[in-house]
Amino acid sequence: MTIAERLGTVNYRNQERRDARPHILVDTNICNTRCPHKATTYVCPANCYTLDEQGHVHFQFEDCIECGTCMYACDQGAVSWHYPDPEQGRGVNWNYG
Repeated sequence: MTIAERLGTVNYRNQERRDARPHILVDTNICNTRCPHKATTYVCPANCYTLDEQGHVHFQFEDCIECGTCMYACDQGAVSWHYPDPEQGRGVNWNYG
């Protein structure tokens, strides 16, 4: 399977929940005004960070696999992370580990 196919098999505890809240907050203003490299758009395996035609970063949390790569890739302070509370039915359903 390709990475894209594998990511398509991930189950999220917040799927089909109307009260889904992001566990990652991204200040895209920092990404779009101060960041010289926009590294998160290259390293996120779930493609949660994308660039538009004007080179602006956009972020969506719904497909995040909670790997934490963006926390290490962002050296500009744009990413803040709060792990989801599994008791509230959020986050990735892990099959192994």
